[in-house]
Amino acid sequence: MGAQIPVEVYLRALRAGMSGGLTLDQALETFIPEGLRDELRARWTADRVTLEPVAVLSRSGSRSWFDSHDPAAGYYWPRLREWLLLDKGRTESAIDAVDTATDKILSMMGDPRPDSSPFQVRGLVVGYVQSGKTANFTALIAKAYDAGYRIVIVMSGLHNSLRRQTQLRLEDELGLVPAGPHRRAVEQPAPGRVIVRMTGAEIWQDFHPGTADASLLQGTVPLIFVIKKNASVLRRLVGWLEERQRVAPPVLIIDDEADQASINTGGNRQPLDEVVDLMADDVDAAADGLDFVSTQAQADEISPSVINGLVRRLLQRLDRVSYIGYTATPFANVLINHEAMDREVADDLYPRDFIVSLPPPHGYFGPEKLFGREALAGEGGADVPGLDVIRQVRDHEARLLTPGRGAPPLDVLPASLDTALTDFILAMAARDVRTGGTPASAMLIHGSQYTYQQDVIAALVRERLAVLRQRWRYDQDNTRPEFDARWEGKFLPVTGAIAPDRALTFAEIEPSITRIFRAELPVMVLHNRSPDELDYERNPELRAVVIGGNKLSRGLTIEGLLTSYYVRRANYFDTLLQMGRWFGYREEYVDLTRLWTTADLNDRFRALATAEEDLRREIRLYEVLGKSPRDFAPRIRAHETMQITARNRMGSAQEISYDFSGTLTQTILFRLDDRAWLQDNLDATRRFLVGLGVPNAVADDGLPAWRDIDWRDIERFLGDGGYQTAPGVGRSALDLREYIAAQAKHRELVRWRVAVRARQTEDEQLGTEDLHIPTLGPVPCISRAREAMSEASIGTLVNPVSRTNPGGGDEDIGLTDDDRKWAAASAAEQQVSYPVALRNRRPPEEGLLLLYPISAWSQPRDPQGATERRKPPKRPLFDDPVRDGVTVIGMAVSFPASDSPATVRYVVGSAGPVTS
Repeated sequence: MGAQIPVEVYLRALRAGMSGGLTLDQALETFIPEGLRDELRARWTADRVTLEPVAVLSRSGSRSWFDSHDPAAGYYWPRLREWLLLDKGRTESAIDAVDTATDKILSMMGDPRPDSSPFQVRGLVVGYVQSGKTANFTALIAKAYDAGYRIVIVMSGLHNSLRRQTQLRLEDELGLVPAGPHRRAVEQPAPGRVIVRMTGAEIWQDFHPGTADASLLQGTVPLIFVIKKNASVLRRLVGWLEERQRVAPPVLIIDDEADQASINTGGNRQPLDEVVDLMADDVDAAADGLDFVSTQAQADEISPSVINGLVRRLLQRLDRVSYIGYTATPFANVLINHEAMDREVADDLYPRDFIVSLPPPHGYFGPEKLFGREALAGEGGADVPGLDVIRQVRDHEARLLTPGRGAPPLDVLPASLDTALTDFILAMAARDVRTGGTPASAMLIHGSQYTYQQDVIAALVRERLAVLRQRWRYDQDNTRPEFDARWEGKFLPVTGAIAPDRALTFAEIEPSITRIFRAELPVMVLHNRSPDELDYERNPELRAVVIGGNKLSRGLTIEGLLTSYYVRRANYFDTLLQMGRWFGYREEYVDLTRLWTTADLNDRFRALATAEEDLRREIRLYEVLGKSPRDFAPRIRAHETMQITARNRMGSAQEISYDFSGTLTQTILFRLDDRAWLQDNLDATRRFLVGLGVPNAVADDGLPAWRDIDWRDIERFLGDGGYQTAPGVGRSALDLREYIAAQAKHRELVRWRVAVRARQTEDEQLGTEDLHIPTLGPVPCISRAREAMSEASIGTLVNPVSRTNPGGGDEDIGLTDDDRKWAAASAAEQQVSYPVALRNRRPPEEGLLLLYPISAWSQPRDPQGATERRKPPKRPLFDDPVRDGVTVIGMAVSFPASDSPATVRYVVGSAGPVTS
C-alpha cells in the first residue's frame, strides 16, 4: 500500500459537484475512480443519518417568538453552513446535528425583537471534552445575529492562549477578517452587515475601554467581544458599561468552560431586611449578656467569589440578555443552589431555564469508548469495554514525573516514556502514509505541575529524541529491528482489531520515519514563563512534543494528538475529565493513538465515564417527565475516593442514598501488591467459616454451604478486623454492613445463606486452600486472571446464571426448580434479566453470601478471544506467585428485592430529585 487520497477529499468533491446541480450518480461518475464508487456511495448514504436529538429541559419549551422565525432564512448562519460543508469538508449529518441542536437552544432564548419585553434567560449546554462545543456556540452566535441579537460577549477561559484560540476561530467562521493564503475563512459580510470586533487576537487586544467605541452600543451594528474570564478584564467591561446608560439591545453571553471560575465559591450576602433583623437580635443578645456577631461583620458577610460576582453584575447591567454556559463537566453547574440570591448582584447562575445535553458526535472518542465503563441499570449487567489503546505506566515511574514541591529535578526518563516516544514516531509515520501528507501531529506529556520540572522533562525529551534520530540515521542495522518489532507486535494487532483495512507493513511506513528524522522535532513547553505557543493558524502542519501542566488542563485544542503520557493524579471528576486532551475526533486514526497512564488513573477514568453517562441519562429522564431545571436536581453518582468537584463549588449539594435491593455486589478489585492485606482477608475468612461450624447445607454441585446464619455473623465478618474491600470499589464492606444492619431493623436480611464457590475437582496447577471449614479438608481453588490494564482488577468474579442454564451459576443457591421456573417466566414477562428475577424470588428475609478462593497461580484462559473482542488479553494474577502470591478471597453478596431504606450514594443539588 502506498499513499492514498483520503476518503474525505473525495467526499468534498462529491459535495461540490452536487452543490453545482449534479445528481449523486453524476457526481460519482465525474469525480470518483470506478473502483471507489461503491464505497463512496455507501459513505455518502451513511453521512445522511442524523444523530440522535439532543435532550432538552425547559420550563415552557420553545418561546412563542421562535415559532415565526426560520434560522435557515438568515444571513450569517447559511454562509457559515456552506463554508463548513464545502471548505471544511464537514459531513451533512455533522452539520445537521449542529443545526438541530442550535435551533433548540435558540428557541429557548429570550425574544430579541425590537418591541420585546426585558428578559434574563439562563441556560446550560452540556457537551463532551474536545467534542465541538466551540463549533456549536459559533453556529448559535450566527443564528442569534440572524434572529436580532446585536451584541455577543464570549467569555473564553482563564488563559490568553485559549482566548486567542477562540478569537481566531470566531474571526474565521463569522467572516470578521479577510481570508488569506494561510487563513481559510468565511467571506466577509456585505456592507451594512459587518460584525464589529471589540477585541483582537493578541494579548494586548483583550477588552480595554480606551480602544472601545462606546457609541456603538446604542447603534445598529452587530458587535462581538471575546474576553478572558479574568477579574481585571471583567471589571473593565462592567465598569465601562456602568458609566453609560443601560444597554437595551438584546445581548447573548456565551460562558465557555462555564464550570471554571464562574461558580460561586464564596457565599451570598443576605437581603437587607434580614440583616436588620439580625441586628435587632444582636441588641437583644447584648442585653442578655450573650456573645454576638458585630453588625459590621454582618454587613461584610461573605460575598460571592470575584468572577462569579462580576458575571452577575454584568447580567444585571443588561435589560435583555440570554446567558448560556457551555461545559463538558457540568457537575458544579447543576449543584448551584437554584434559589441563591445576593442583595447586590442578584440571583446566581443556575441554569434555571433549560439544560441541553448534546449527543456524542460521529467519530468522537470520549472516556466511554477509550476506557469503557460499568454497566448501568437496564443494560443486562455487561460492562462496556474500552479500546486496546491504553498502555500502562507503573506507579514508581509516575512518581518520577510527579514529585513534590522542591524535589530534585528528574535526571533520567522512565522506560515507559522512552517507549511512548517511539510509539509517537511510528504513529506519525503511519498517519503520514495514510493521508499522503504531513498533517499536524502531537504528543502530550502531562506530569508535574511545577514549571521547573516541566523544563527539565523537556530537556531530557529533546536529548532522547536526538539519540533516536542519530541512531535511526547512522545505526539502522540495530535500530530498524527495534522499530519493526514494536510496529509488528504492538500496532498491527490493534489496527487488525479496529480497522483492518488500514493496516500497513513496516516497509510501507519506513520512508516516512526517515523523513521525520531528517528534521529536528520541536519540544514545546506550555507554561506562563515559556514563549512556546501552539499556533495552528500560522503553522497548520505543526508537529511537536508538548509538555505542560495546568495550561494543558482545559479548553486548549491539540491538533492530531497521537500519543499521550498522562500521570498527574486528580481527585475531582471535573478536573480529571478536563485533563483529557486526547478525547476528540479520532475515527481515522484511533488505532494509532496511545494513552500511557497508570492503572489507578485508568480505573478513575472508567468510573468517570460511568458517572458521566449516568448523569446524561438523568437529564434524558427528566425530559421525558416534562420537568424543568427549577423542578429537579440531577443526581451525580458518588465515588469512593474521588470527589465530584471541589467542596467550595458544591453549593447546597447534599448526599443521598439508594438501595441495594435486587442487586449483586461482587469484589473485583484487590490490593494484589499487598500480600499482608490479602493474608488478612484469608485469615478473616477462615475465622468466619470456623465460627459457622459444620456445613448444614450443600449446593446443587456438592460444594459446602450453610443456611439460617444470623445476620450479626455476616455484619461481624464485614466489620472492623474482618473482610476488607479494596479502595475504589463501588460498594465497600462498610456500606454493605450498614445496609444489612438497617434492613435487619425492618426484619429483612435477618437470616443468610453462605456458600464457598470452589472448584468441584482439584486442578493441579491451581492447587487447594485450607479455609478451616470444620470436618472438611482443603478446597480446590478457582482461577481468575488479572485485567491487562489494571494492577487491581479481575474483571468479574461470580459465575453467571441464565435461563438456558438453570442451576449452572451461583446466585440460585438455595432456590428450588420451581423458583427457577418462576424466575424464567417473570424475566420474560417483565423484560428483566434472569438474575434480577431470581433475586426477586428470594425471600426478603434471606441474603446470599458467596466466597471464592482464587488461586495465586491463576493464568489467563483465552487471550486470543480477548483480542478478537477488541479487549487486551488478561495476564497472570501474580507475576511471581511464590514471592508475592497468596490465595485471594473474593466475595459476592446477592440481595433480594426490598422496599427498605437505601444506601447507594449520589450527590444532588438544591432542587431535589424527582421520582418517576
